[in-house]
Amino acid sequence: MKLEIFDERPSILGEGPSSFGVEHQIVTWVDILGGKVFSRHLRTGAISEISTAEHVSFAIPCTDGELLLGMTSEIDRGEIDSEPMRWNDAKVAPNGDLWLGTMGYAEVNQVAALYRMKSGSRTVEKIISGVTVSNGLAWSRDFATMYYIDSPTRSLQAFDFDNGEISRGRVVTRFPESYGYPDGMSADVEGGLWISFWLGSAVRCFDSLNNFRVTEVIDIPVKRVSSSTFAGKDLDSLVITTAHKNDPDESVEAGMVFIAQPGVRGTSIPLFNRAIPPLQ
Repeated sequence: MKLEIFDERPSILGEGPSSFGVEHQIVTWVDILGGKVFSRHLRTGAISEISTAEHVSFAIPCTDGELLLGMTSEIDRGEIDSEPMRWNDAKVAPNGDLWLGTMGYAEVNQVAALYRMKSGSRTVEKIISGVTVSNGLAWSRDFATMYYIDSPTRSLQAFDFDNGEISRGRVVTRFPESYGYPDGMSADVEGGLWISFWLGSAVRCFDSLNNFRVTEVIDIPVKRVSSSTFAGKDLDSLVITTAHKNDPDESVEAGMVFIAQPGVRGTSIPLFNRAIPPLQ
């Protein structure tokens, strides 16, 4: 599978890519630790870049044409106030709710969580506790299953998904240490789950309809592969984010964004209907 560089602007910690706009031509992603939100037009190559005053963990496209940013200062730390936290991966579910997870900067075991913000709401609900690094989210093609990754467990969890509620959590597959750590995740229309592997230099596709066997491997010339999203008119381009984490042993491409044509269409991710605060 041919792999190309999509954007050469390096990120300390590139994450959270998503596509939106006419024919899904606009791709946006963040540099969490660099405090930047990037975008690039798939066809024209037009770029944008904004800086944030703090770490920014996601940029979710919304129905009003704006981006919902995951800022560190907006986490209600509650009972874990002593542990510095930030948001991590986030994604909009098929029913329009936003699912968003946290992680501790020190990656302390089981102090993070997975939250949900319902469409049109400004309230964040804690749904899953005891998480260490909340990461990849994806839904099955019939929307009946939600898949979820807590990276240090090196496993993929599945939940029954019904009207926005989850139940019957279970581990459906485990990954060998040689793969690295599972990170971000995207789904295709044929039941494939495309999982990026941190410290694993690859994106692997797992067939959810056939015992999660590996069907494709995209080798990436950097160690820290973080996430991916399908983009383009037919959602047939896979855009892949990476990180360099100021590692002097990383390759020169570390932190850049890559693109591949996996030969399959991805599932469409809805825009989030965020609640707008009333005018004062």
